[in-house]
Amino acid sequence: MTPTERRQARNARLVTIGTAVVLIALWQTAAGLHLVSGLILPPPMDVVRAFRDGVIGGMWFEDILVTLEETVIGFAVGLVTALVLGALFAYAETVRRGLYPYLLALQTFPKIAIAPLLVAWLGYGMAPKVVISALLAFFPVYANTLAGFLEIDPAMVDLLHSMRATRWQELCKLRLPNAVAFIVPSLDVALVLALLGAIAGELTGATAGLGNVITQRTFLGDTAAVYAVLILLAGTGLVCRAAINATISAIRRFRPGLAASVR
Repeated sequence: MTPTERRQARNARLVTIGTAVVLIALWQTAAGLHLVSGLILPPPMDVVRAFRDGVIGGMWFEDILVTLEETVIGFAVGLVTALVLGALFAYAETVRRGLYPYLLALQTFPKIAIAPLLVAWLGYGMAPKVVISALLAFFPVYANTLAGFLEIDPAMVDLLHSMRATRWQELCKLRLPNAVAFIVPSLDVALVLALLGAIAGELTGATAGLGNVITQRTFLGDTAAVYAVLILLAGTGLVCRAAINATISAIRRFRPGLAASVR
């Protein structure tokens, strides 16, 4: 990292910390002066105590595990399905064009609208949450997979053909590495969407999970706990982003030629 990049990174961290300090100060002022009802904006210390009891104290430990399990399974199902269909449709143009209207309709259809139906069909267990999570995670990976297999430099294809490369060699040497460069940056979006899908399913109907905690605490008027769960979910999203960045760093370290095109 160059001195300029280090300075920019340091300044970005200062802006992040400064913004957080200002927002918390405004929050404390509004709550302390009772400018807003405590049912709408609880004092920051109440949120801290709720977070301590729920996360550090272990009160929400099982709910956190349930939500993470739904997210990971949904992400894995959506990822595998997107990779397989994206790769297959890249080589089957007729099928791709024929099924595209259905995929587009499914993509634009509001997933939260079918959540009650999924709960009615599949029950209050993990299955409907995994389905919604997988549906949300599917589309960004599918779109990038398809683009990665299709958006190839024609000159590179001609070069391989001139060297009498087989279709398998073309796939392994050109299309697959190009697709990875498209797929990896989409994983952070897919993982966060998988988390949102799990929470959406839990809000519709669940017996466990962080979405269930939000529903219960809202019903009891415990707004501080709801804020604490939201902060926890925001932190989880940042951790997901960091995990994807670690994956990209690993690609750069072990496959420098391939990773140069990532990002």
